[in-house]
Amino acid sequence: MKKIVLVSAPIVALALCLGFSSFIMNEKTSSVEKREYSKALFSLGKMASVELEMPEETWQDITTKASDKKYHECTVTINGERFDHVAIRTKGASSLDDVKMMKSDRFSFTLKLNKYVKGQKYHGLTKLLLNNNIWDATQMKDAIVYDMCHFIGLPAPLTNYARITLNGKFFGYYLLVEPVDKHFCQRNYPEEVSNIYKPYHNLAYTGEEMKNYTEISNYAKVNGDAASMQRVVAALRSVDEGKDIAAHVDVEGVMKYMALQTIVVNFDCMTGHNTQNYYLHEGDCKISLIPWDYNLAWGGYPDEDEGFGGEFPFDMPPSFDQFPMDGEFPFFGLPENPGMRSKEEVSKIVNFPIDTPFSGDLSKRQFFMKLLANEQYKARYYHYLKVLCNQYILGGGFSKTLSKINGEIGKVAGTEANAFYTNEQFHKAQQTLKLVLEKRATSVLGQMKGDIPATWESQKAQPQLLINSDDINLQLLGGI
Repeated sequence: MKKIVLVSAPIVALALCLGFSSFIMNEKTSSVEKREYSKALFSLGKMASVELEMPEETWQDITTKASDKKYHECTVTINGERFDHVAIRTKGASSLDDVKMMKSDRFSFTLKLNKYVKGQKYHGLTKLLLNNNIWDATQMKDAIVYDMCHFIGLPAPLTNYARITLNGKFFGYYLLVEPVDKHFCQRNYPEEVSNIYKPYHNLAYTGEEMKNYTEISNYAKVNGDAASMQRVVAALRSVDEGKDIAAHVDVEGVMKYMALQTIVVNFDCMTGHNTQNYYLHEGDCKISLIPWDYNLAWGGYPDEDEGFGGEFPFDMPPSFDQFPMDGEFPFFGLPENPGMRSKEEVSKIVNFPIDTPFSGDLSKRQFFMKLLANEQYKARYYHYLKVLCNQYILGGGFSKTLSKINGEIGKVAGTEANAFYTNEQFHKAQQTLKLVLEKRATSVLGQMKGDIPATWESQKAQPQLLINSDDINLQLLGGI
């Protein structure tokens, strides 16, 4: 006799919401094994080891044609575990051109263990990012920002430092970063099927037609299909109309993201004029945001609507390769005095207004501004601002992480032959970052109390109430 299986209505509804094919493919059974890499590789304070081996001609091809970002084959040994036939390529966009213009070979890299050998992985991890920390004299902005995320429970990549060798010779100290991929999803969202996008979009609702959202849909990184995009658009519509927002948006997660962005003042993302450097997560019929790429936080990226400062009028991610060449350097070139900021610009970083936490036209950030218009949501945003200021920055969280990083790279950062900054510059930058964070926290707390203006308009009207930042030299942090 055949068995008849009855499926409850809630389960059917859930399957329809998630997409039935995705619903039956949940990999929860293997998630425990795939989380092992978090301890094996990303124990901040315990230096990892990555040994690269490849023919010299392969290395020359990688570095001389860096902008191609073509995969090549190499052998990699991670913490003593050897993997043959691993794919390696350069990583980045405009930063690739910056490294070339510096006549350096210190590129960022992506390692993919399973491209040529199916199933090959390091403790469950199949992909690993090696960041060169270009334009970041502190060598720790990414590590600190992601640590802030973990502190408030916002899903973010894991990081750690590694000593890199190339064909048996010391190459440099890099920051290892966990990619936002299926393993990241299994670690952070184990009970659901996730869809991940890396958009170039300001999250404005512009109607139901999917062609209006190609800057999201064209950049699916994990799953991502028509049904998922319909749920994304429904979420954007709910915020635009102010209806059923909690049913479509992970409000708590988005408020954590907003609080983080407000603290770190990164103009190379939607805080400034750009619409990049974040991931959009859709799961269980709700959207949330995942932080990404903070080597230019705290003023490392100039806040000006020129060059790459404006929103990109492209359907594809921008690249220096698209622009005409002027002599030896690309059209935009390297900055003449990288990282130099005026007193007004420094004050803007320290006193960035928490009630209008975007630079430029606020009408282009209505997804966030409409959420802040809800007093209940704004209260949660303020809550996480307080946690980051009182508990992380001023309460010991930052000092604890800083101590770990110093114990790991304090003596060696900047000692490499191909280092962008010296060890002395590293330590000066570290002290400057500490001062910036302390003053930023003081300003944010003052704004929440009402002692300091919290909008662009009110700050312009009462500049005498702002936290003085004349003793900060942001150039010491690095930047473009």
